[in-house]
Amino acid sequence: MRVVFMGSPEFAVGALSSLLKSENKIIAVYTKAPKPSGRGQKLTKSPIHVIAEENGIEVCIPISLKSLVEQERFRNFKPDVAVVAAYGLILLKEILNIPKYGCINIHPSLLPRWRGAAPIQHTILAGDQETGVSIMQLNEGLDSGPVLKQKKFLIEKNDNYKTLHDKLSALGSNLLMEVLNEIEKQVLSEQNDDNACYADKVEDYKIYVSDTCEVAYRKVKAFYPKAFVKIENKRFRILDADFELNASLTSAQGEIVNDNMHISLRGGTLIPKVVQMEGRNPYSVENFVRGLKFSIVKKFIE
Repeated sequence: MRVVFMGSPEFAVGALSSLLKSENKIIAVYTKAPKPSGRGQKLTKSPIHVIAEENGIEVCIPISLKSLVEQERFRNFKPDVAVVAAYGLILLKEILNIPKYGCINIHPSLLPRWRGAAPIQHTILAGDQETGVSIMQLNEGLDSGPVLKQKKFLIEKNDNYKTLHDKLSALGSNLLMEVLNEIEKQVLSEQNDDNACYADKVEDYKIYVSDTCEVAYRKVKAFYPKAFVKIENKRFRILDADFELNASLTSAQGEIVNDNMHISLRGGTLIPKVVQMEGRNPYSVENFVRGLKFSIVKKFIE
């Protein structure tokens, strides 16, 4: 089949790699335009952009697909199907209707649960016991199109954003190939909108004094490696943690109660295991506290 691939971040790499190994022909790749990154603010291409160029595939980086010129450009590729994986631009009806088999999307949640921009983070924040991938037919709604195939798995205690991201990316790649190999026989399953919930983009990675210890723990897992606390106006990232439930704690909310940086929160204690101070490397809590030039005990998170 003639495939247009539309994706940008690392999550989409597995799917593009699987397509490249298949008998399908990738006729074009759509991805986000290079953007400044790093200390030097050097223009950096998306992971998908790099792979496409390495394989001699035409790369398209429109800032929008609303113009008639871009729609005609897409139409001229004569795609049988468009595969979408975390592309980043809205596909209008004019684009959705061009491929013979439509535009199919790899979505890392068990739709209709967690439609939207940040399904992996919200899966962890909600304490879900399982997650999975949905291969869906895109329509004009927000992740509301019919599902072609879905597969789930249990979330393990040690999973965080990074591990789930990688598992879901690999599962999505495999499921995509199953769908494409049987695309003429696929049965569409309409989503039940009554069961839908939404995963808004996450922009606040802070653990607050008002959080329960379990919520704080979930933030560490969901926001890895960005979850942080502030102590005396210094930012401390918590890269791994555990927690203990204890409804009868006597320490004040947000108090650091011992040399291992345990933090008293509502309902129990957050137990950091790996931390990182601004401008420094990550360390185990034991090594981190040993290297401090000041005592952290009896201080409070802000």
